[in-house]
Amino acid sequence: MAGATRLKVCHIASGDRWAGAEAQIAMLLGRLSRQPALDLCAIFLNPGRLAEAVRSFGVETRIIPEIQRGLLAIAREATEFLRVRNVQILHSHRYKENLLAGLLARRCRIPFVVETLHGLPEPQTGLKSFRQRLIHQLDRWVARLAADRVISVSPEMTQNLRGQLPPHKLVTIINGIDLGSVRSKLSAAEAKARLGIPSHHRVLGVAGRLEPIKRLDIFLHAAARLSAANAPYSFVIAGEGRERVRLKQLAGKLGIGGQVLFLGQRDDIYDVLRAFDILVICSDHEGLPMVLLEALALGLVVVARDVGGVPEVIRDGENGILVSSDDPTVLASACLEVLADSSRSRRLAESGPKSVAEKFTIDRTATQVAELYRSLVEPK
Repeated sequence: MAGATRLKVCHIASGDRWAGAEAQIAMLLGRLSRQPALDLCAIFLNPGRLAEAVRSFGVETRIIPEIQRGLLAIAREATEFLRVRNVQILHSHRYKENLLAGLLARRCRIPFVVETLHGLPEPQTGLKSFRQRLIHQLDRWVARLAADRVISVSPEMTQNLRGQLPPHKLVTIINGIDLGSVRSKLSAAEAKARLGIPSHHRVLGVAGRLEPIKRLDIFLHAAARLSAANAPYSFVIAGEGRERVRLKQLAGKLGIGGQVLFLGQRDDIYDVLRAFDILVICSDHEGLPMVLLEALALGLVVVARDVGGVPEVIRDGENGILVSSDDPTVLASACLEVLADSSRSRRLAESGPKSVAEKFTIDRTATQVAELYRSLVEPK
């Protein structure tokens, strides 16, 4: 990018929900929009919080509602948008957008395509499993054929992708958060009071999509074991998803229905997290979960299963606790040990923000993404 030439990059994302991947996209575009060498725009296939957040950064956006159009109609409208903007790089997120980016790159003669893989495919059953395998195979085929680089958000995920994609296309760029925006003005007691939880209760909680891969059944079974000790506990589940009804039924069956708060989707998630004594992560797999970074930045104690990209963040016994089991009894015991040792809890809480600031900031992520863009367009 010689002289005053600005590199033009268009991101393509669905924007149909707000979860960790969407939060990461929003923060990334916010930081990239500050770089004078970049000229950003974005195409979203749904209106919503992601599009609103990106617009607030001054990034030009086009919403092409997928519910009203088929793939070819979306491609036609996106082509009209791109052809007058001389875009040099398309950066896509998730499989539908990856397919669209490959198509648009050919139609608009855009020289470079970058994909970000935010997580691995989530296990399905029956016909959904068959459909998922087809989608996965198509996505990898598109990546091999059309993508110049595929960003993986954790080394563990990169290792998983070896053999599926050419090694020279794989790049590991770890997720990061905006430390300036991850904050709560509430004390722990105030945060508990806003949720209707007595200040003397110990609060264990989870935050994220209520989907099978998150294994919130493990959380509820562990909660039942903690509750059996007759100590004052409250349990919080923040988020929405297909598992909500089943999880409510399970909580009732375990006899803890009155102790579990199902908060649904929350826009004040940092104030919710402030009420937690422990954030619990029970997933069967994670890429590099945003809520983990956010919780550490807020000074929360984290107890998490040793899966996916989690051990890239948590150093067991230093800034959190890792559990190498899906046994709820083991998880409950790990939580009890932390709660019973106030000095240990304090050490873990104090080390969390430091560990995030060292390695997991959005500035670091954005710098690496911008460097990747430059490596594609600059002469070798």
